[in-house]
Amino acid sequence: MDSSPIVTASIGDQVYASHDAKIPDISEQTKLFNEAMEGKPDDKGKNRKKRKKKSKATKPTGFEEYYCEPVMTPAEAWDEKNLVYSPDRSFVERIEEGIQRYRARRRLDAVRNQVFTQYLILGGVDATARQFQGADKLPDDLIRESTKGELRDMVSDDVIHRGGEGGGRFYHPASSEHWDVDFTGVVAGFMSHKVLDMSGGEMEMIWIASNTIQNFLKYLILHDVCPEHADDIHRAIKLCDQAFEEIGLVSNALELVPGAFNRSVVALHCEEEDGDAISLLVDNKNLDRNHALHTVALIATLVLPTLGGSSTPNVNAMEVTNPIERTFEITSITPPTKEMRQRVAVVSEHLRKSNPSTPPIQACGTMQGHPVIVLDGWDVTDKLTDEEAKEESSFILEELILEQLRVGMKVTIGVSTCTFPGGGTFKVIRYVKGIKPSFYTFLPQDLMRYWKEPVPNERPGPSIHDRHDLLELAVGEDEADD
Repeated sequence: MDSSPIVTASIGDQVYASHDAKIPDISEQTKLFNEAMEGKPDDKGKNRKKRKKKSKATKPTGFEEYYCEPVMTPAEAWDEKNLVYSPDRSFVERIEEGIQRYRARRRLDAVRNQVFTQYLILGGVDATARQFQGADKLPDDLIRESTKGELRDMVSDDVIHRGGEGGGRFYHPASSEHWDVDFTGVVAGFMSHKVLDMSGGEMEMIWIASNTIQNFLKYLILHDVCPEHADDIHRAIKLCDQAFEEIGLVSNALELVPGAFNRSVVALHCEEEDGDAISLLVDNKNLDRNHALHTVALIATLVLPTLGGSSTPNVNAMEVTNPIERTFEITSITPPTKEMRQRVAVVSEHLRKSNPSTPPIQACGTMQGHPVIVLDGWDVTDKLTDEEAKEESSFILEELILEQLRVGMKVTIGVSTCTFPGGGTFKVIRYVKGIKPSFYTFLPQDLMRYWKEPVPNERPGPSIHDRHDLLELAVGEDEADD
């Protein structure tokens, strides 16, 4: 048998293979190729015909404004209604299935995924990442033999514990007496604390958080996951919009408080404040005392009669007493009347003619509130008597500030009581520590967010001999080096 090697050659579309076949002259093939290419423009020529790239349509994320759920077949609809979310299954099984299916049908980016995970953890669902549980860790035969739902359960991070698992950090039916199914409460607690921590006050991030949670709640309604809690879920959906609106209003109000009127009263009748309050960043020393006196006199003349006082108050005889710091819940807001706005505008314009550098005086309205104790996870030592809790206080604020406030909001402020000889009393705001939205809620499980189950530690505890042993070891090493 001839042992000569097979010679192969590939030129163009022709392949030559033979033990002793003559390979065609490469130069001849090149010549033919060049002749065929004559008259065609260069790759970078202007006459080159460019292929139109087919634009790849981006897959929907499920958070688009006009996104619609994919249409289900009759079999899938029947299966979902009678098997997956059957009333015969417990709430725990249905909501767990709904969470897992929702996450599988949404393209959550890193930010939305973090928001949704933290929301579930606050709600008592264990959504912490588990190691060695991905699809690449499953055997091939198990993947082939398992259904789609079984595979989703195997790799899902969102679980509701059964029995005594979870260590009290997450919900489990065995200790259901310590938990309440409250969709609205969880949204309120999540938007009150965690969202503000994650966003740093950025409204875009707050909108993403609100939109993500609202999208999930609408999914539960659409697929009829837990119809027994439908009313509660609808309230939670509305709260998402309310939370986004009020957080923006709170941010605006904090930039405006305590207002020109209260700063004028403080500059005229109060001593300098010390502390870390937000409004203390505004220096009252540079206020024009003459302009401050005009501001207090004008606003007091217009507003004090609505508080039971005289229409001709003596500003110089006003007494400012009882400085305290408290949290007040807003019970009512009364904006200035049209007549008040007109009179303030006329007087303000007259004052600016004589001194153009002075800022215009703004019309003021009133706000009423009563003291409350706000729970935020810290030990609260302050107590309120029944009489103190029912006592209504009046505050005078500019209309622009009142527009940013809502009934139910909680304001933590330093106040003093202002009293006029002819009658009429109100609280002057010396400084503002913070404003909380009307839906503010503190959930006890928020304290368990980073709690870990204690485990036995075999390492011996610290001893007074530990330091002595270390010193001896260090001295021995020094002597060995010498």
